[in-house]
Amino acid sequence: MATTLKAAKSKLAAKIPSMRENYSKGMSDFFGTDVSGSGPVGAYKAKVAPGMENEWEKGLKRRFGLG
Repeated sequence: MATTLKAAKSKLAAKIPSMRENYSKGMSDFFGTDVSGSGPVGAYKAKVAPGMENEWEKGLKRRFGLG
């Protein structure tokens, strides 16, 4: 499990920067206007930030009774 969890955590860490920008671009495309400065986009970017992979790992382990 540790190898699989470690690989997943590493992939998530690598994707976080693009997740933030993809969300902003996707929402702007959906609404047809720039919403990058909106509250929801700002909240998403604050939540999906570098280091999030560590919280994800802790939560996953907690849910399975491992940590």
